[in-house]
Amino acid sequence: MASTAGRPRPANDVATASPTTRVPPPPVITTLALFLSHGNREIGGCSGSLHLANSSAKKRKKISEMSQQKKSATKRFKPPMATKPIRSPVVPMVARSAMMRLVVSPVVMGARGSVSPAVTGSPMPTRSPTLPATSPGAEERSISPAMSPSPTRAADPISHDQAPSKLRKLRSAIWNDMDPIYEAGKVVKGRCKHCYEVFSAARNSRTNHMHRHLSVCEPRLRMHEMLEKLQSSVLPTEAAVLSNWKYDRYITRCELVGMIVLHELPFSFVEYEGFRRYSASLNPLAETVSRTTIKENCLEAYKNQRVVLRDTFGGMNCRFSLTADLWTSNQNIGYICITCHYIDNEWKVQKKIIKFCVIKTPHDAFNIYTVMQKTIRFFNIEDKLFSITLDNAGVNKSMIDCLQPSLLTCIVMVIYSICACHVLNLIVKDGLLEIDDEVYGIRESVKFLRSSQSRKEKFEEIIEELGIHCGRRPSLDVATRWNSTCDMLESALPFKDAFHELGQRDHNYMHCPSTDGWKKAEVVCSLLKVFKKATEVLSGSKYPTSNLYFHEIWSVRQVLEEEASSTNSTTAAMVLEMKSKFQKYWDISYLTNCIPVILDPRFKFGFIEFRLQQAYGNHAGVHIAKVDKAIRSLFSGYSSHMGDTFSSSTQENQQAAVPKSHSWSDWRQHTSGRSNRGTSELDKYLQEDLFPCDDDDFDILHWWKMHTTKYPTVSCMARDVLAVPTSTVASESAFSTSGRIINDYRTRLASNTVEALVCFQDWLRSAGCTSLISLHAMCLGFRRIQRTYLTCIFLQRPAGAGRELRKG
Repeated sequence: MASTAGRPRPANDVATASPTTRVPPPPVITTLALFLSHGNREIGGCSGSLHLANSSAKKRKKISEMSQQKKSATKRFKPPMATKPIRSPVVPMVARSAMMRLVVSPVVMGARGSVSPAVTGSPMPTRSPTLPATSPGAEERSISPAMSPSPTRAADPISHDQAPSKLRKLRSAIWNDMDPIYEAGKVVKGRCKHCYEVFSAARNSRTNHMHRHLSVCEPRLRMHEMLEKLQSSVLPTEAAVLSNWKYDRYITRCELVGMIVLHELPFSFVEYEGFRRYSASLNPLAETVSRTTIKENCLEAYKNQRVVLRDTFGGMNCRFSLTADLWTSNQNIGYICITCHYIDNEWKVQKKIIKFCVIKTPHDAFNIYTVMQKTIRFFNIEDKLFSITLDNAGVNKSMIDCLQPSLLTCIVMVIYSICACHVLNLIVKDGLLEIDDEVYGIRESVKFLRSSQSRKEKFEEIIEELGIHCGRRPSLDVATRWNSTCDMLESALPFKDAFHELGQRDHNYMHCPSTDGWKKAEVVCSLLKVFKKATEVLSGSKYPTSNLYFHEIWSVRQVLEEEASSTNSTTAAMVLEMKSKFQKYWDISYLTNCIPVILDPRFKFGFIEFRLQQAYGNHAGVHIAKVDKAIRSLFSGYSSHMGDTFSSSTQENQQAAVPKSHSWSDWRQHTSGRSNRGTSELDKYLQEDLFPCDDDDFDILHWWKMHTTKYPTVSCMARDVLAVPTSTVASESAFSTSGRIINDYRTRLASNTVEALVCFQDWLRSAGCTSLISLHAMCLGFRRIQRTYLTCIFLQRPAGAGRELRKG
């Protein structure tokens, strides 16, 4: 060995340093960062020390080997080698384990020991910087802001470190195909967007090795080859669109999940040979997935979006109203659907299905209460609940009595309202029982007509002979649905002469209604039209319905009053039965129906006084006083919660005017109460001029949005009151969707899968932009996909091995 006496000693040579100039070992994070940096290095020595390999021949050989290895689908990851001889107890432990080298080699350690998502399974970079991302199992935690894939953005898409607000702008074109990995605000790594391989990207490492990788990256070459073929086969105007297009597996998978959920497709749709061939014809790089994988993506997308929705509820300053209903599927399993209604910060009516799950038997008050309580607590709306709308079943009233004490409402007690459509349905059914014979005759006539083709042809001949011009033919009703009965009567009435002629020609026709029967049918049809119109108006979920309930129910009352004096005994008996049922529910619900009308600037309190005097005559004063007390009690609750500035300022002025030499506390209390009553925010709103009620384009939510600063407390109260739904149709409509999902060919779907599909579909439809919401919700699903893909590469296994790894 040659002598080293005459050589200058390197400043960083720890092995030959004297004891007096001993260099302290670097911290663990620096050691790992140097260990993980890429370059031409090797590990040597029994003690685990790292030595520098300065042989230029080895460098050339290494570069040659790298260019050959890039062409292989399963590249063997070699452990990187250090550039400096560093003595650290951490490196030998990592270097001795082959498995640790495979796992740690692509990892970037953060300032607090955090690990890069290359192993932990962080999501692929998204297109939108506003989309939140969560970690696996974060269902009960809030979501952190999503990170941008662009190197010029203020957030890091890969590193878990807290990057500074302003990062160095990356000008190199290499970052069009590489994702930067930051550490302490500096770029230390770059990951290929096409094959997810990680490279060193520090300032002193240059970018030549990344350029060499991109020149041989097979996924990138295939994509560019496909783009060249597309550009050569399209028009010049279409080629301009392709110039900025980039294939992203993440976007493609998100859109696939959105399509399956929105259009209620089976999970096995992704395995159809026709679909795979179609996808390959559009993009040869499109990956194929199994039904199990796409199902997991849908479930995790639903869970992630549910947490986002819960955080959205927590950040809103409004109160929420719920509707619920029960349904039995073709599996003979009982489900409960809970829908949340509210008005958002932009004063738009929103409706979200927040629960669709199996309810245990028996369907009593306790089991319904258990599901309601768990749902309310999960979404953290115990202190923001305003009303619950249910049908008039006795079990629902018992459930509300159990639920009321567990809520944290601080303004008013939760309002329990009965579904308006259910009330109208009960009124109509009681009336139809009185004229069942007349309806039965028309129903049997339509059945006879539709029973054979020859009868249809004969009926068409009669129509032509009589000159009846009506495009719609008689339709058959569903006996349990009165609205379909109304449609049947309405479609059959224009053909009453044709039915009479058919009875003369066909002796098998035995149920032809008489002339008096057709007259009764006309009365019933005109009566049912009023109920049908009211039901359609009150069934809406995209506009406020609480302020419309009073007007629609009043129109029903007027029709019943008019028909009550009919000379026809059958019609009079039917209307009498309907009036009895109507009066029962009117007395129960008129108080809650009047409050939204008072908050309508077109009517206010004067309209309620006018209508109640018409309804109750001399006894109207008692009911008017109840309404006045209810609206002021509600306003008092909101004022105590928000602070009524008008009342407090008036009270201070009154107290300042009283001489201090006398103790007139009772008089002071009396005058301050009268002053507060006369100058409160509610009274100022009621005393203001009415808005013209003949304006058909009037938008009550827009009006309150414009007057929020003028009436802060009353507008907050109006926002919550107008959000109350008058019917449970929003929850019942979900049963149509679930009926299509759980069809005769999908009866084995698990309850949690059904819940995910029903709820997620509702959220996608209400969002309006399905691509954005699917990107938003797929963050969790792709973490697992990416983690499986990278693990297969590290362990040199085929991509199909991901299923076994996921199970582990």
